[in-house]
Amino acid sequence: MSSKIGTLLAWHSKNHGVDVLRNAIRLLKGKGHPIGSVIYLCRKAEPFSMGADWDGPPCEVMALAIKDPSNHAEVYEAVSQTVVPRVQGESNLYVNVSPGTPAMHSVWLLLHAGGAFPSGTRLWSSQREGRDGPVRIDPVSFPISTYLAEIREAATVRAPVAQYDPEAKSPARRQALEDLIRYAGVEGAPLLVLGERGTGKTRLVETLVASIKRRSHVVTVPCGALDSSLAESELFGHVKGAFTGAEAARRGLLGNADGGVLFLDEVQDLPKAVQRKMIRFLQDRRRRYRQVGGDKELSTDAEVVCASNLSRTELAKRLDPDLFDRLSHLVVALPPLRICREDLPDDWARVWDELRVSTDTPPEPPWSHELATALATQPLPGNLRELQRLAVLITAWRRGRSIADAIGRALAAWQTVTEDGPGEEQAQPWGQGTRRERIREFQRGLARWAKERYGTWARAAKSLGCDERTLRDDVGE
Repeated sequence: MSSKIGTLLAWHSKNHGVDVLRNAIRLLKGKGHPIGSVIYLCRKAEPFSMGADWDGPPCEVMALAIKDPSNHAEVYEAVSQTVVPRVQGESNLYVNVSPGTPAMHSVWLLLHAGGAFPSGTRLWSSQREGRDGPVRIDPVSFPISTYLAEIREAATVRAPVAQYDPEAKSPARRQALEDLIRYAGVEGAPLLVLGERGTGKTRLVETLVASIKRRSHVVTVPCGALDSSLAESELFGHVKGAFTGAEAARRGLLGNADGGVLFLDEVQDLPKAVQRKMIRFLQDRRRRYRQVGGDKELSTDAEVVCASNLSRTELAKRLDPDLFDRLSHLVVALPPLRICREDLPDDWARVWDELRVSTDTPPEPPWSHELATALATQPLPGNLRELQRLAVLITAWRRGRSIADAIGRALAAWQTVTEDGPGEEQAQPWGQGTRRERIREFQRGLARWAKERYGTWARAAKSLGCDERTLRDDVGE
């Protein structure tokens, strides 16, 4: 039994009025859950006021722009965009799912299962036993988890690092996040994350993937920074006297990853000799290996995740064939931001919040028609890094200027570097760079468009008169 004062969230009952609310408050108090405040939802088309005779706890009436209360998508959009942000600060939230249409009931269940409400939120259902029987209220047990809940949990644990919105609006990003959640849950199998520079591969591995795998820490190895002559020692460790200068034993990064995640970033940069040793390490379920100069095998309980900014086809050319085979069972391709334009406003808000380090900087991200147009048309070659640079530029220019002037000046500097040439050049649909690079970009975009248009790779391939493997290779899967 809880004695904490809670907040009750519920729809207004059109047929039974505030009696439903009064009964819910009374019954919850009887179960040891006193209600100190109410957030009461109604439709703008049916304006409502608690009236002077309301004798319950303070009640905040929220009118939502919902034309059809039986339309699941419309109700979901209104609640997720308006109500969910409002209740994020509530530490003891109760939701009565009973008032309203069946669509409204479903939305509460979906949002709760998706982890949208604050941790500890509880759902309740109030019902009358028969036409004239007593009213009761019971907890709703709906213990399912979704990829949205997993992402939100990881974001809460690792805040305030900017991450992708868990409810991605673009089909390409939503599919990538779903795949990442699904594949990260497979124990013992290496996970390969592909994506252009700046798409957030490292952040997702160090936050979401580590959280899904329930691992205590991540040992990140920037493979391109490994000294080729010492790479084997750095990864596998060495015993004392193994080579000139080895005056003390070294555990190595594999040993340091025990109990955690070994993250090989830009795995294509691993020296060839090390790639061969990694094959043996990966094919052994016990993750056994030998240190340089050692004569006995060690083992480490580490999950292995790799990342690369190359496509799947290009990565296959750079890696030892046997190593590539072992890394390519579970592959997730993160789409670039230019493929996910619908998500850019949310991306921009999160980047601004992360980079806001001074109380002098407004918490709300700057926005204007000019900025919206730039985000909708610029190629964003650095992906999230381009948004970070824009945020820094606006911060620099806003001192002593209006926000509109600061945005204009920042965009001018930002677009000059982003475009690296005439704006007309970047607006073309076939990307930038050499002829070969532009053809690859066109193929990648065509493949993604076909998958989104026809739903599956098989149907997309049939529509374009090619095989499924060709389209998957084009996007790096």
